[in-house]
Amino acid sequence: MKNSLDLGRLRVHSETSMQNKVFIGFISLILLSGIHKVMVDKKLYSKMTMKKLILTLSRLKLQMVKGVRVLFPVTKEQRMIYEAFEIKEPV
Repeated sequence: MKNSLDLGRLRVHSETSMQNKVFIGFISLILLSGIHKVMVDKKLYSKMTMKKLILTLSRLKLQMVKGVRVLFPVTKEQRMIYEAFEIKEPV
């Protein structure tokens, strides 16, 4: 189970810490399989890899200026990802 989650070595000092780390890995595996399913259904793999998808979304920038949210412009790729996942584009 640990190998399929790709957690690497479980360098922990207690049973509880090990269980927590495996649990978080399992949750992340569920999320990644959900992302994979949408990418297959919407044929996103022809345009990008999952790693590129996550990297593209990680480039979203938000700043707070005097208590006001300022979102940097969304790129074409980010807009395409929002549409594929049926997520309302942030304002």
